[in-house]
Amino acid sequence: MSHYSTQPQMLFQCDHQLVHSMKKHRENAHSAMKNVVNRKVRVHTMDDEAIEGIVINVDAKNVYILVEQGNRGFFPGYPPYVPYGPNPNVILPLALFNLLAVSLLW
Repeated sequence: MSHYSTQPQMLFQCDHQLVHSMKKHRENAHSAMKNVVNRKVRVHTMDDEAIEGIVINVDAKNVYILVEQGNRGFFPGYPPYVPYGPNPNVILPLALFNLLAVSLLW
């Protein structure tokens, strides 16, 4: 006799209005970020982190920021992609829904 239920047990379900708001926030962030590709920005995340770098790409879910490797210590929550070769920079993917504010630096 098994003590396990054959039905999945719901552990968490996001409120439908919150899902709609998060999707809208992601769309707005995507629209703003795609207009600043190849520009230097300062990004503030919902986790109170500030990141400076050059936006190199934006897709439907993430923005990819080129950050000098010397600044890596300021972002302990993000494991950056380290490119091949002697390039001293890293590419940091950030989820669009996690962006709180973005400032254009140049």
